[in-house]
Amino acid sequence: MYAFCLIHFGNKPKYLELEIYTIIMLKKNTKYDVVYLYSLNDTPTDFINVIKKYCDVIPYDDNGVTYNIKNFKSIYQHFNTLRTCNFLYAYQLVKYKKIAIIESDTIIVQNIDDIFKLKTPATLTFYDINKILENYKINIDVNKDLSECSKESHINGGVMVIKPSLSKYKLYLKNIEKVIKNNCIYPNETLFVISNKTIYNLPYKYNGVQFLLLKYSKMFNIDMKKYLSIIHLNHKEYKHVDIIRDKYLDRMKKDNLLYYFVKKFKDEYYDIYNKKISNLITL
Repeated sequence: MYAFCLIHFGNKPKYLELEIYTIIMLKKNTKYDVVYLYSLNDTPTDFINVIKKYCDVIPYDDNGVTYNIKNFKSIYQHFNTLRTCNFLYAYQLVKYKKIAIIESDTIIVQNIDDIFKLKTPATLTFYDINKILENYKINIDVNKDLSECSKESHINGGVMVIKPSLSKYKLYLKNIEKVIKNNCIYPNETLFVISNKTIYNLPYKYNGVQFLLLKYSKMFNIDMKKYLSIIHLNHKEYKHVDIIRDKYLDRMKKDNLLYYFVKKFKDEYYDIYNKKISNLITL
């Protein structure tokens, strides 16, 4: 009925490592399916064989859509941000009523099955900060978002909840051209809003972007340790596994909220699975 979905492309072992941990965390915190979509064009066979040990794997072909596209200028030289738009392939999974697409630089803190009770399509938005804890309706001004997309985005696409649809999939394919033409700084996020003229805010609980942890904790007077289901290390080059491996965790202040969540991940997952995962991949 429902599924969580990871979207993979590329051949970097670091991403494979994060994905394995994410799948393990998902399987502990949901009763629903976990699906791994991977690009046929540059995903190593070794990666696929590893992931098959953990969940279902499904290929997609992004050649000529986000792969082998020369007229898009990514904000990162080492990473083509256009390929983040590959989440559109999850719309083909029509056997599911709803799908939650989740990025791998996340720590899943508790059961997240209630995410499928939300109104969709949903993602974390910044149109009205005062309502960031709510699943409220937003009418998108497509032209405005497109005109601003080369400089900013009003959402964070770390977690997206959608209803699969082949007609919507075709619309996303069509709208890729607009994203390329406007050279959007976060193409996946712009593609999401312009393809869904009406969206819903995904409550911060399900995409706790780490740089806002303290701000929102104070602003709404909530205990993030109890409130959050997912924390997202989106604005950090070094993710939770790096923080642990590089022993940076030992130097962090113990009252730091990020310290709490990374330490929780270390105790519940990293210390248990690190040896096995390290033996599966080349870091």
